[in-house]
Amino acid sequence: MQEDRTKIVVFVWLIAFLLLLLRLAFLQLWSGKEYKRQASNNYLKEDIISAPRGVIYTKDGKIIADNIATYTIIIDSLSKLSASTRTYLTDIISPLYSKGYVPSSKKDTIKNAPFNIICKLEEQREQFPNLKVKAQPSRRYLYGGTFAHLIGYTGELSKKELQNIKDKTRDKTYKLGSNIGKSGLEKQYEEFLKGKNGARYIEVDARGRELGLLSYDPPEPGYDTWLNIDFDLQILADSIFTASNFSGCCVAMDPYTGEILAWVSRPAFDPNLFSTNLTYNVWRQCMEDPLAPLYDRVMGTNPPGSIFKVVTTAAAVDLGKLHADTYQLLSCPGAMLIGNRTFNCWDVHGATNLIEAITVSCDVFFYQVGMNLGIEPLCSKAKDVGFGKITGVDIPRESKGFVPSEQWYKQKYGGIWGKGLVANLSIGQGEILATPLQILTLISGIATKGLMYTPRILSKIVNSSGQLIYSTSAHYKTLPFSQEAINVTREGMLGAVNAPNGTARTAIIPEIQVAGKTGTAQNPHGTPHAWFTAFAPYENPEICVVVLIENGGHGGSIAAPIAKRIIQKYLSKQHSHT
Repeated sequence: MQEDRTKIVVFVWLIAFLLLLLRLAFLQLWSGKEYKRQASNNYLKEDIISAPRGVIYTKDGKIIADNIATYTIIIDSLSKLSASTRTYLTDIISPLYSKGYVPSSKKDTIKNAPFNIICKLEEQREQFPNLKVKAQPSRRYLYGGTFAHLIGYTGELSKKELQNIKDKTRDKTYKLGSNIGKSGLEKQYEEFLKGKNGARYIEVDARGRELGLLSYDPPEPGYDTWLNIDFDLQILADSIFTASNFSGCCVAMDPYTGEILAWVSRPAFDPNLFSTNLTYNVWRQCMEDPLAPLYDRVMGTNPPGSIFKVVTTAAAVDLGKLHADTYQLLSCPGAMLIGNRTFNCWDVHGATNLIEAITVSCDVFFYQVGMNLGIEPLCSKAKDVGFGKITGVDIPRESKGFVPSEQWYKQKYGGIWGKGLVANLSIGQGEILATPLQILTLISGIATKGLMYTPRILSKIVNSSGQLIYSTSAHYKTLPFSQEAINVTREGMLGAVNAPNGTARTAIIPEIQVAGKTGTAQNPHGTPHAWFTAFAPYENPEICVVVLIENGGHGGSIAAPIAKRIIQKYLSKQHSHT
């Protein structure tokens, strides 16, 4: 009996010993790192040092985005201070209330605090043991709205954005409140621009007071980014829009490389407001502004107007329905009756062949071409040239535009519609929507006689030593036009600028042959939008331009002169270097 009891006791002790061993193993092998981290936190404090973002340059070496030192005030808790000290502190920081700061009883962070307030706080440092001033880099955009839609802006990472990053990339370097590219190139090339944060490891006592620096991990700056943008061209284009208070956009490209030379959208916003301590009132003001300054019109959609006659021409020529010297059955009397509705032309043109019809932009001529073609051949050609698809430019949120189809119209109208519908489409009105970027790509394909290069803003990314990290290269696809269609279109566009009756004679440049096409897009909210697109020189093109002026009326009157100035500026600059 005694022997059985002894065995039971020994067995129980063995079980207890095994459980103890298992617990020790768990603590050492599985939870050791966590307990070590907790122990370290008792005497070690990690102070994150934000990395400066990479600098952004234009192709000619002008800095358009860099970093400046800003100051952040971190208050552990106002409630921990004595009443007199708390009053004294709030008096010092009270000027920040007008900038959106609201004091809290919990931990407060005040970003971009003015230097004069920092000086006052540092003078009375001993009175505020639970206050810390931290210097960190903040994004600076040197030219405000001039490059706003192109570069974009940075801002604090939200909870939703942080979760998306964790779900998609498992990147653990981001924390709530970290700065991140929110739009434009800042967002597109965030991976390269962000840099790598550093840290200071500081020994602290039981009360959290700093005793000394144990180690230092320096931050690594983000990589520098070089764009294809021509600084002088961008400044000129933006100044034209701001001086005349135009709403619209301008985009220019090298047709043989796809390099974007200028990208202007107005109205714009000041990205510096977004990269500092953005307040709700500032954000709401931008969002509710009827002029939509946050809207990038280069990638926005509108009816392409008469520029679309280029597509109508190619669709008819490639099907053998038109040739350079083809005349339509009805000469232009200034209007055409289709069904029971009168479709107007913008002028009386009389009898014109195809090239002349492009030159004078005769609506009546192209009404007849469109009705002869039909919806599907016309819209298929539009899709083939890239309408209804993104161009692939290296910037987020590019619009696709819209190209209808017979199936779409069947669903909308039940399979019954008149010939006026396709007549309207043939001159770029109605349901079809395109972006200035899509039109730029199309016209560059005509300029190069068949090569459509993908637009690209970025040139290269380098590290602080100038070592190449990443670069873009030219990619193209073939313009789906026959050579006959390309030749006819080029000749008609040359006439539009240079012929006595051309619609774009305001774009004439002495000693340089410019080819262009005007457009007037319907606007249900007021005056039509003015389009103009051009390339030059005619034989060996170096630049393509698209200009859109909202509520501008006729493209030849207001948009063409802007394109002329941009072309002149670029070509004079290029040839002054040769």
